[in-house]
Amino acid sequence: MKKQKNEDNLYIEQFLAGDEKGFEMLVKKYQNRALNIVYSLIGRDGESEDITQEVFLKVYRNLRSFRERSQFSTWFYRIVVNTTYDFSRRKRHFVNNEGILNNIVTGRRGPGDTLLGKEKERMIQMALKNVPFKFRVALVLKDIDGLSYIEIAGVLRCSIGTVESKIYRARKFLKTELLRSRGESK
Repeated sequence: MKKQKNEDNLYIEQFLAGDEKGFEMLVKKYQNRALNIVYSLIGRDGESEDITQEVFLKVYRNLRSFRERSQFSTWFYRIVVNTTYDFSRRKRHFVNNEGILNNIVTGRRGPGDTLLGKEKERMIQMALKNVPFKFRVALVLKDIDGLSYIEIAGVLRCSIGTVESKIYRARKFLKTELLRSRGESK
């Protein structure tokens, strides 16, 4: 992790010194991670790409305000989550979510990965519509992006216990909804 922090700091210093290449390297390093998180939260390729572009515009505009109180990745993921949440709130829906559970169930990453059958996808979509965003975010950061509990706590600005609770509750919501959709009870 220390190598990553140093590498990120070098890119940031390079950018702040006026060399755009530093920012380009940050984009190259983080663009797929950002796109995977956004897609997992909203489940739409085109909109995920637009949100990811908006994330990098925010990073570009605000990189001078990054104070190294946390790792760059923590600061960056916070921007990804907040930008996605703002988009979802503006759209007044938490759209098509087959991506998150497909990724969780299959261990696959990335837009367009659809290995589950259509019926399973439909059930998952319906179930995830009922998982509150604040819980779904923690689940995505843990199970899709592989962040540690400590890193998620930094991104969400909460305690590790709260992160554990959110992930537990997200999984419980998801299980309950999937059982309900199959006509089974808890």
